[in-house]
Amino acid sequence: MISIVIPALNEEKLIGRCLESLKNQDYQDEYEIIVVDNGSQDNTAKIARAMGVKVINCAKKGVSYARQAGAEAASGEIIVQADADTVYPDWWLSRIKKQFDSHPDIVAVAGTFVYSNPPWWACFEYFLRTVFGFLSNLVFGRPLIISGANFAFSKDAFRKIGGYRPQSYSSDQLDISARLRRVGRIFYDGRSYGATSNRAVSKPTAVIFADFVRHLSKFGLNTIKQLFKRPASRVRAKSQVSTGTYLKILLPLIITGIIAYGYYVPASPVFGKVYTRASVSEKEIALTFDDGPNEPYTSQILDVLKAENVQATFFLIGKNVELYPDVARRIVAEGHVIGNHTYSHNANHAVYPHYYRDIRRAEEVIYQTTGVIPDLYRPPHGKKSPWELEAIKKEGYTPILWSIAVRELSGKSADVLAEQIIKRARPGAIILLHDGYGTQHDLPRANKEITVEAVRIIISELKAQGYQFVTVPQLLSIPAYNRIIE
Repeated sequence: MISIVIPALNEEKLIGRCLESLKNQDYQDEYEIIVVDNGSQDNTAKIARAMGVKVINCAKKGVSYARQAGAEAASGEIIVQADADTVYPDWWLSRIKKQFDSHPDIVAVAGTFVYSNPPWWACFEYFLRTVFGFLSNLVFGRPLIISGANFAFSKDAFRKIGGYRPQSYSSDQLDISARLRRVGRIFYDGRSYGATSNRAVSKPTAVIFADFVRHLSKFGLNTIKQLFKRPASRVRAKSQVSTGTYLKILLPLIITGIIAYGYYVPASPVFGKVYTRASVSEKEIALTFDDGPNEPYTSQILDVLKAENVQATFFLIGKNVELYPDVARRIVAEGHVIGNHTYSHNANHAVYPHYYRDIRRAEEVIYQTTGVIPDLYRPPHGKKSPWELEAIKKEGYTPILWSIAVRELSGKSADVLAEQIIKRARPGAIILLHDGYGTQHDLPRANKEITVEAVRIIISELKAQGYQFVTVPQLLSIPAYNRIIE
């Protein structure tokens, strides 16, 4: 017999569909459905009783307390964790039972879940869960990522480990699987799934990302803490520490490293395609300037470009366009290209929920001032998030980063800075320089005299080497201004 335990707190909108899917299982043997009402103030319990399932009450709030109460009331030899906001395919129980029958040594079966209305990044999450599920099962003998909505275990093994530990980290997922592994093997079935609601991810993507990082950090800290809590009699000699132990610590660090690489490294394609250079046969190269307009330095750079008959690309900050509208108009009038560099140039713009409002505000300021709507976008400091890149792609922007940059604030002379760029020059390269310093204009760092002089040297030397300076749209063969504000 199988007992399905569903903790429920104010689930009247979703529990009906969940119970309907469970009552329609094709499982031929006996099974029971237990709904544990965890203090609902709505019609959750009434709906469950009307559908003919067993309902018990658990006064102590918390999903693990509710699951424990359900497990204690269960009659089945196999206890299955389910969630009230999840719908299950009709073969779900049969597949769980088949895995127990096919693998006599297992004490639990871990499945997965999909979103009923998948967000755009769901495929990335599914891929990670599948990969880590397979690898952790191979290394540790159990999956590290457990779905509380799709986990089944032997009641006998559950009793041996003393049930749930509500005060532990991830008590109905990571903790229970770790302790069950001590009494037997856990089988990971990546093809067993339930379709859960989107309520856990129906919030700004930046908040979801922050939650993910927070949980990942807790997981890593919990793993390290458990290692140090081991009794002395169980601590192995350094040479005998298993590969699995190292990986428990390394996996979160690896994931964090990948995320950091995608976010901080301008050229990284982890979160989506970005443009840092072009594949060209001619000696073409693009000069780009960030953080303007910033007077008098933007005008001085424009004077140099005009004298040398060179066109460049300027990624403008909305606030600065408001401050120096005539300079922004001059950039367009003299044939240079304008790109969007946000309105406020916030250092961590990419992770905030309101990030696109900042891009759109800059877009409107640039349009009202110059009459053009940029197709090009460059994130502040080159920091990117997956949801930001997805949003600007949908809006028609092309993300432009760079392949050559120097530390303009290092205090080095114009000759040294110019030489550093000239040495790295390659056909198709995009050079990053700054004609401003964020939205600051009265700080020593906003003084761009050295950059102005370096531009003179760079243009002169690279022209002598046969380079032709073009705008980013010319280099990449993409439009500069084709967008329409709705």
